[in-house]
Amino acid sequence: EVANQKRFKQLVENDVDLSRNDFCVPGVIEELTTSQILTTEYAPGGTIDKVSNLEQDERNRIGRNILRLTMRELFTWRFMQTDPNWGNFLYDVNTRTTSLIDFGAARDYDAKFVDGYLNIVWANANRNEELLMEESKRMGFLTGEENDIMMEAHKMSGYTLGEPFASDEPFDFRGSLITKRLSEHGAPFLQHRLTPPPEEVYTLHRKLAGAYNLCIKLGAVVRCRDLLEEVMENHVFDSHTTDSSKESQSTETSNAAEGNSAGNTQASLNF
Repeated sequence: EVANQKRFKQLVENDVDLSRNDFCVPGVIEELTTSQILTTEYAPGGTIDKVSNLEQDERNRIGRNILRLTMRELFTWRFMQTDPNWGNFLYDVNTRTTSLIDFGAARDYDAKFVDGYLNIVWANANRNEELLMEESKRMGFLTGEENDIMMEAHKMSGYTLGEPFASDEPFDFRGSLITKRLSEHGAPFLQHRLTPPPEEVYTLHRKLAGAYNLCIKLGAVVRCRDLLEEVMENHVFDSHTTDSSKESQSTETSNAAEGNSAGNTQASLNF
């Protein structure tokens, strides 16, 4: 955990956007740390779910940067703190600083998994059924032998998960009832799924569900599309899907710019 916290501290400090928005990780005090006790710098503030009474702009800023952090962790750093407990985000009202703590559940993701999952997120955001199904089969979400009920549930769960990134317009997390609809679309999985998803997905979707639920708790209404477009623009694909994903990005980014838009349980996220 000590190594994880040091690594996260450096990553956050080196990120211009997160640092500018006063996200930070307390340093480890090594001389007071033992094999059983982790001692860090003091992180002032209360759990972030308690700030729902702040002005809308500040709640939006926090929510947008929680999403930015989540995307940095998976797609840029490939190193994620997978425990979405709201107590791991401490917000100081006086300084408007968000401190990140507790890195015992941090883990790495390999490049091949991240490549495929990014293509799935991009496909969901753009309602690109061909790319979604192609990557879902390649990654092991689907066998190719599923019935129509399961295929439709898989598609609609993915499209719903991608809704915040489908348009350039601000997304209303609370008003969208997104977690309720994810649960509804995910219900057929229990009866019709033929194969479990990749092992990495369980921790990843726990974190994604936590980020969405935090935005719901905050009542955040934020633009998300540009965060995903930035990831796609800068991501270096190592897998065979490079060409198709980049072509898809070029076409669908253009469509989104012209106004094309689409439109909680962990189990319902494991599409």
